[in-house]
Amino acid sequence: MFSRKQAAPRPASKPGKAGPPGLSFVGSEVVINGDVTTTAQLHVDGRIDGHVRCKQLCQGGSGVISGDIVADEARIAGLVQGTVTAATVIVEASARVTGDITYETVSIAAGARIDGRMARKEALAASESPAVLIATPAVAADAEPDAKADPKELFPAADRQRVAAG
Repeated sequence: MFSRKQAAPRPASKPGKAGPPGLSFVGSEVVINGDVTTTAQLHVDGRIDGHVRCKQLCQGGSGVISGDIVADEARIAGLVQGTVTAATVIVEASARVTGDITYETVSIAAGARIDGRMARKEALAASESPAVLIATPAVAADAEPDAKADPKELFPAADRQRVAAG
């Protein structure tokens, strides 16, 4: 305690890894009844009946989540029955989402099915009423107007030329 010898220098500690601190995996044979919260990455191939909150969500094609999802990044390939709120949302071709999606950046693969509303986080923050994306059919400029069509009808029954939007 009062000796004149100095303590040996301690070795420098290792720096931590970059990125999420860990990975939690829910296998295809696992069913969770309740909410799941983690600060790490979560991979779901099984079923979760409850809300999910995580840093990164990666859902496999066999994964089922019946509850709301809140994440920084959500990659969805299975079935989701609930709202999805994430900065980055990636919806794979095999995905089926029944619920609203709130995002900053979104990617939707051809073949994915979404039954719900989509809104950017910025748009929701700027307005009190929720912003809704509405798709309307595009009509070719050389198409003749249908005299029988009701102007209030969104999708008239008459044959019209289809034009690729965007």
